Amino acid sequence: MKNLIKFFLPVLLLGLVFNACIEEDFDQPPVDGTDPGLTANATIKQLKDLHTLGQLETIEEDWIIKATVVADDASGNWYQSFVIQDSTGGITVLIETTDSYTLFPVGREVYVKCKGLVLGDYNNLIQLGGFILEDGSLGNIINVTNHLIRGKKVNNPNVKIKTISELTLDDVSTLITLLQVQFVTSDTARTYADPVTRTSYNRYLESCHLDHLIVRTSGYANFAGTSLPNGGGSLKGVLSIFGGDLQFLVRDLNDVHMGGERCMFDPCAGTTITTVTSLNQDFESGVNNDAVAITGWTNIAVQGTRTWQFKEFSSDVYCQATAYNDSSPQMETWLVTPQIDLDGPKVLNFESAKAFWTHNGLSVWLSTDFVCDPTAATWQPLSCTLAGQSDADHAWIPSGDIELAALTGQKVFIGFKYVGSGTGGQTTSYRIDRVKIFNE
Repeated sequence: MKNLIKFFLPVLLLGLVFNACIEEDFDQPPVDGTDPGLTANATIKQLKDLHTLGQLETIEEDWIIKATVVADDASGNWYQSFVIQDSTGGITVLIETTDSYTLFPVGREVYVKCKGLVLGDYNNLIQLGGFILEDGSLGNIINVTNHLIRGKKVNNPNVKIKTISELTLDDVSTLITLLQVQFVTSDTARTYADPVTRTSYNRYLESCHLDHLIVRTSGYANFAGTSLPNGGGSLKGVLSIFGGDLQFLVRDLNDVHMGGERCMFDPCAGTTITTVTSLNQDFESGVNNDAVAITGWTNIAVQGTRTWQFKEFSSDVYCQATAYNDSSPQMETWLVTPQIDLDGPKVLNFESAKAFWTHNGLSVWLSTDFVCDPTAATWQPLSCTLAGQSDADHAWIPSGDIELAALTGQKVFIGFKYVGSGTGGQTTSYRIDRVKIFNE
């Protein structure tokens, strides 16, 4: 599995060579630091606005940014890096030294002389580095004294108070306290990561409203072998991103306040079942890249956090599920129709397509007792034709008519189930369109 940020990886001989070259002639400052007398003339937001994802930009502006360290490498959950934040946002700073917390601990004000530094990103996480490596990747800042000037120790970085559902891309690389959260039940028997094999892991946080968020921990963190809390409460840390997934990084166990009662909720409480006698869904009402949300339909992740999304190509809107670039160990997501009243002999058909085939990840199921949770329902598989390895990418394949006459008089749900694993290479993209149920 890829680690969230490249600074999780151990550095071997290359790191030793670079460390020998770092300019670190620092005088011993007072405990609370001193004001270097610099004046900031730019913000982190202005800096990040210079960046285009996937590109590297050498900063030519003579900008000085004043920010506060909100995460350091003291616990080992960051490596050769720290995170700074001002009132406009935050950014990860790559530095070619270990134990940089001795120079730039949480709460230290830092003035960044930006001219000559380089902006880049790692799987959509914007980073500030020192130079461009020969392979075209972003190198860490080596000339520390010329670019990173320590200020006073203020000890009170600004903390945003949010719920999982309120998180946005603007919150990436900022310090946040999440309220009303708990780790999913299946994770409470696990540790944050594996300190023996140094393996980093994703664990899953949920809110009392069933919103989910990945909590990512390095196998090098000094709390990697600590058991996750069984209770509920609040969790402080820094929001990050990997590909399309928001992820949360805890700085140390002092950020964890989850000794309270767990949320007691019925995931299906308040669910209103929509019943129809026919179906003709072409998904044309959807907005590209939005999660599928249609009255009466259920779109839910059972494993991981990804769900079915609306996609548009050549003016055709359809829904798609994929594990491509997903950092979750396993992905399982369901798209379930409204309840269908089979008041007479009926037929189901639809079309499916695939792209970038690696595995058969799509299946179709029928249930008579589904409410809102696919794992609590009884399902039977439906035999139909699905897009497969031998079909051309993006070609729509008719399912054929699926006879439902034997179930006349019953009320049923049709579930489209996608399973995959981005880290396991099971990443085929599957698409569904033109779902119809009609009288025979």
